[in-house]
Amino acid sequence: LDVKHLLQEADVAQQWNTKKYLVELGAAMLVYAVLLVASNVLERRLQPDGVLLVALNLMPILGVLAAAWAIVRAFFRMDELQRRIQFEALVLAFAGTAVITFSWGFVEDMGVPHLRAFMVWPIMAMLWIAGLAIATWRYHR
Repeated sequence: LDVKHLLQEADVAQQWNTKKYLVELGAAMLVYAVLLVASNVLERRLQPDGVLLVALNLMPILGVLAAAWAIVRAFFRMDELQRRIQFEALVLAFAGTAVITFSWGFVEDMGVPHLRAFMVWPIMAMLWIAGLAIATWRYHR
């Protein structure tokens, strides 16, 4: 077996998978941005209420669903080590987000500002990035 050749092939495959992921995620974020602007413009022009208002406000979620699809597809294209690193990062993000949001919920009764649901994803994303850095360091030192 030519191990060096196999490693080079794996590296090329990983680079190709990363490019596919970035294209898919970029397209999803473009859809999200276009739908966000469109929903805001339509809401201002039409001034709807009821079901139409809800539908317009949820329109950008189609882009979010496309982004989630791109992330899941990227995960299933990863090798075992990359999956393990992602898993460990997500465990840290999940547990850390739970601790932060539950703690915040308890101190809201003391008068701290309400934590909007929109803040949960940025908290989880920052902890995911921190988890990726830690797990990557652990496996590549």
